[in-house]
Order: sequence, then C-alpha cells, then structure tokens
Amino acid sequence: MAGIVVIGAGQAGAVVVEKLRAGGYDGALTLVGDEPHLPYQRPPLSKKYLLGEMERERLFLRPASFYDDAQVTLRLGARATALNLGAAAVHLQGGEVLDYDRLVLATGAAPRRLPPAIGGDLDGVFVIRTLADIDALRPHVAEGRRALVVGGGYIGLEAAAVVAGLGVHVTLVEQAERLLQRVAARETADYFRALHQGHGVDIREGTGLVRLTGEGAVSGAEL
Repeated sequence: MAGIVVIGAGQAGAVVVEKLRAGGYDGALTLVGDEPHLPYQRPPLSKKYLLGEMERERLFLRPASFYDDAQVTLRLGARATALNLGAAAVHLQGGEVLDYDRLVLATGAAPRRLPPAIGGDLDGVFVIRTLADIDALRPHVAEGRRALVVGGGYIGLEAAAVVAGLGVHVTLVEQAERLLQRVAARETADYFRALHQGHGVDIREGTGLVRLTGEGAVSGAEL
C-alpha cells in the first residue's frame, strides 16, 4: 500500500498528518518538504525570530520524536518536481519516485521576487518567507544601516517595524495609493501609517520601484 503522501512540510502539511493519525488513519504516511527543517511556524520569522527574541527550536511545531511516534516518514530537503496523475506518483528532484494512494498538496505560496533585469539578483536583496531567508537577512540588520522595504502589506510593515526598532533607517514604498489597500480599511491603514511614521519609518505610498541600483550589491533604488 502506497498510502498518503503530503507535499509541503509547512504548518498545513504538519496539521494534515497529525489529524490523519488522530482520526484513526493507520496506513503509510509520508510528508515531503523542500526545506531541510522540521515543520515550523512562519509568523514569528519577521517578528521575534528576526529580533533575536525567539530561539530556532521554538519555531518547530513538533519535535522529531512526534513524527517517529506517529510513524510519519519525513522527506525533508526533497523538492517535488512533477506529478504523474495517471500513475499516481510524485517525482522528486534527483529522480526518486513516490507512489501514492491519496495525495495532499499543501505547498503554500512563494514570494514574488524582483526580476534580475531590475536588480532583483543583486546581493543584499532579500525576501521573507523561510527560515533560511531570515537567517540570511539578520547579519545585515544593524544600527545605522539603511533599508528599503518594497510592499506595504502586513509582512512589509512587520519587517519595517522590526528593523527600524533595531536602529535601521527604513524607507517603505507601496505602489498602491495607500498601505494595506487590498486587505484592510482606510482607517486601519491610517493607524499603521501614523504608528510607523512615529517610529521613524519613511513611508511613500503611490510609489513604485523602477529598479535597484548597484554593482554586484544593491546600493540604491530608482522610484
């Protein structure tokens, strides 16, 4: 019996395997994730973990022993590259194939990276999605440095608040006419704008990014 294969070892995937076992499923159960870490919670990444107030171990949803006890086969650091629906099989990077009886896709989203043509591949350009993203960013967050945050949604605002609190001079640009335009009321945007400006964040709404500048590493931006 091939059992159930869950693609995506984030919070959704971790909950799926936990609930399957709690609900009495006793067949083969495999959890596949492209990150090398046990499933972890993402919301603290741009807050307490970036601030250094939360240890890495506290991010993990369950210890390794939980998956051992629940007889969940973990395939971490394994990227799923293709599905063969006719053969009920998942292809992993490197050529391995996993058969399944049922398949759960819990892959979540991926950040929208700036294209290389406008400087998105320069050193010093970061996205916020994974533990590795924050580990790469943290050494660059130091008092007196300057940071540009592109995007005035919740994650952009969180990142701006955290790095500003660490003494970084922050400019945040939002292409829409106001912050949080797609997700919150104007009054909510007004509140967060005033709060961030009160902590020294330079907020520029209705302002798009043309390109990042720099030789090898980002040093500026054309708006």
